[in-house]
Amino acid sequence: MSSPNNIKIMVLSHQSLYIDALKSLLSTENKDFTVEGLTTSENSVTETIKSFDPEVILLDANGMGKNIWDFLNLTHKQNPKVKIIMLANSNEQIYLEYAHKNGASGYILKSSPKELLVAAIRIVMKEGSFYDPGIKAYNKNGVHHKIQEKYNLSARELEIILLIKDGLSSKDMASSLGISFHTIEAHRKNIYNKLQINKVTELLKIFAEFGD
Repeated sequence: MSSPNNIKIMVLSHQSLYIDALKSLLSTENKDFTVEGLTTSENSVTETIKSFDPEVILLDANGMGKNIWDFLNLTHKQNPKVKIIMLANSNEQIYLEYAHKNGASGYILKSSPKELLVAAIRIVMKEGSFYDPGIKAYNKNGVHHKIQEKYNLSARELEIILLIKDGLSSKDMASSLGISFHTIEAHRKNIYNKLQINKVTELLKIFAEFGD
C-alpha cells in the first residue's frame, strides 16, 4: 500500500489514450497521487493489480459492454480492500445499483468536472463511498449531498469540509491536496460564509443535524 501521504491509484480502461489522459490529469495537480494505468484487454490485469497494490481503482465502464459487471465483481472479490470507482457515461439509476451490487465504492459520470473525481477519490478513502451528486435518484438520501445541495457547495468545498470534519489543519490539508495554505484559507472563509458559521464546532453541529 501507499505511504500515509500518498494515494496509489490504478486506471483501468479499454482505451489506452483515455488512460494516458487521466493519468496526466490526476498526477499534474495532485502531488500525493501515484497513478498507473492498464488496459482491461490485457491478460495480466489480475497480476498487475496485485503487483501495483493500489488503494483506488478507477474503472472505465465504456467499451466492455455487459462484461463490465462480471469484471467489476471479480476485481472486487480479488481485491476486497481496494476502493473501486466506476467512470461511466450513463446516469441511469439501474447502473448505479449494478455498480453498488458488484462491489463499486463510487460511481462518477465522465462528464463531471475533474474536481469532482478528485474529491471522490479522497472521500472514498476516508468515508467509504461516493456517488455522483448529478444522479439525484441515488443520492437524495446521502448526508454529504444533502449538505452540498442545501448550501450550494462546490466539490472542492465539500472535500475540504470533510477534511475539516476529520480534524485536519489548514496546513495538513494544503499538503494533502497539493495546493497552497492561502488557497485552503480562502476556501475555508467561503465555506464558513455559505454555512453562516464561525467555528468548527458549528460545522460539526450541522453534520449532526443531518444525521451524520
